[in-house]
Amino acid sequence: MATYGDRAGPPRPRVPPRRARGAIYLDPFAAPRELMVFFEDTGAIFDAPLDRVWKYLHSERHGHAHARNARNFEVKETVGPTTLISAERHLHGKWTTFVSKSSDFPPLCIVVEEIEGDFAGTKFVILYRPEGNVTRLDVYGDVQSKTFPEPEARRIFLELLQGAYEDDEKAITELRHAGKL
Repeated sequence: MATYGDRAGPPRPRVPPRRARGAIYLDPFAAPRELMVFFEDTGAIFDAPLDRVWKYLHSERHGHAHARNARNFEVKETVGPTTLISAERHLHGKWTTFVSKSSDFPPLCIVVEEIEGDFAGTKFVILYRPEGNVTRLDVYGDVQSKTFPEPEARRIFLELLQGAYEDDEKAITELRHAGKL
């Protein structure tokens, strides 16, 4: 029997590298209905060292920082590094419920999957890298939505991520200036 790496069986066809920002393509190994809407958002900076960013991410202040766009956070279950969270987010003038599964792997990354809601099936990873006294964030993912068509779903989801980044950036700046971070 032929082997490919440590998998038994014939080799899988090579897929060209995914380099384009916002590329839309059909994943040859996914279920037939899945259209992958890849996105990347790289180079965002938090003005704090990596250890302080993670201290903030695991503090109560982190959840409160997102109060303008999210509410009714409820931790449903925590197993190891993974937490199942239910909440409501403000979207298009109304509050909608979502459930997400978030796995923290400090100091490297957070991996998130939307389980229920407008973006169920969406998966993304936030990578954190130290760059001197600041922390760089790079986000890569796949947007899925049964509520919104592809171009709109991608735009709306990236706006949600941008809003979350701005909330965190503001909170981290305030905590640093107050000497609490």
